[in-house]
Amino acid sequence: MKHSGILIICTHFGRGAAYRRLSYFIKYFKIKKLRIYCAGFLEISGQGLIKPSRECYEIPFIFSTSTSNYVINFLLYPILSLVITLVILILRPKIVIVSIPDFLPVLASYLSCFITRSKLIIDVRDPQEEILVYTYRKGLSGLIARFCRRVNYSIYRRTHTVVAVTSRLVTMLVNELRRPVHLVPNGADLSIFKPIDKKVARFKLGLSQDSFVIGYIGYLSSRGYYNILPILLVIRRIRRELGVNIKLIVAGPMHDASVKRIVKYFKEEFAYMGVLDTKDIIALLSACDVGLIPRIKDPIYDYAIPAKFYEYVAMALPLIVLANNESELAKTVKENKLGFVCNPDDQVCLEDTIVRLATNRHLLNEIKRNVLTFRKYVDRSIGAERLFKLVTKLLPADQA
Repeated sequence: MKHSGILIICTHFGRGAAYRRLSYFIKYFKIKKLRIYCAGFLEISGQGLIKPSRECYEIPFIFSTSTSNYVINFLLYPILSLVITLVILILRPKIVIVSIPDFLPVLASYLSCFITRSKLIIDVRDPQEEILVYTYRKGLSGLIARFCRRVNYSIYRRTHTVVAVTSRLVTMLVNELRRPVHLVPNGADLSIFKPIDKKVARFKLGLSQDSFVIGYIGYLSSRGYYNILPILLVIRRIRRELGVNIKLIVAGPMHDASVKRIVKYFKEEFAYMGVLDTKDIIALLSACDVGLIPRIKDPIYDYAIPAKFYEYVAMALPLIVLANNESELAKTVKENKLGFVCNPDDQVCLEDTIVRLATNRHLLNEIKRNVLTFRKYVDRSIGAERLFKLVTKLLPADQA
């Protein structure tokens, strides 16, 4: 059978940071003269039906990313398995890369690759199985979560290659799987994520030139993870007690009605820009003085570094981070002096950090110089080149 290239399968190919990462890999592989395809799913989310990007095959299967529907998705698994199997049987790729491996596509891809003798790469961005087990601990959902973790890890031990995006995630997977795991770091496309003139960006967005602007890109939730309510309360207190003109500007999907009520309540402290494309995200971040990464204290998330970290650094933004001190994110920020880290529950630290950055231009510029020095290390081409080398090793010598 003639070599028919590389297939990337991902359940998040129609939106956000996951799409930007994988679309970069596709572009990079094409430049390297590899034939590459991608396949994504129809997805129901809080924003309605999300389709895969136009460059991908659209797998005609609808699933929900709502955590409450994992049981329903699991019960529909046989249908999804059949669809994935048909895609792989038709394309017959030499290599299949399953990226951000939710439990949905892993088993079907593994069995299909066994039939077609395709080689399988698992690309882990978050400890998805651990998060699933951590989230669902009781009842039928807990049983399914533990079953999915067991099945996925069993498959990971049998695949040709497993890659992960952070050093700590690599270590965790090595200890769990007892096999080599390769570091393929995340990053940002430095040719795209570069700041434009701040005054121009603020004028475009209708922001005051005199405000101290904190930027946040990502989804909005009132249930802990990426919860911006504590930040807004601190900003309101600073504005009222110290008279400092501070504003939080946000772009991203809203995941529940409570966030919509928060938006209305904090009109003076908060500007919501909706869901933006990459060009408008760059304008938004260019208008900011610092970038915000709110986290939660659950240690299960300490293995990961969110994509917004890389994009903030690419945009030369000092960072305000809410994270556990032992997390990979906190250590990276502290070791490279890229900003300030506060424990997620430490409102005093957060308030002190915002006041210091908003009132001390010299400190802000000093941190910005550190960020600019570190910027070259978040180049997405670093990870793309590592993945390319792993892929070419798996291709036949006359096709690599």
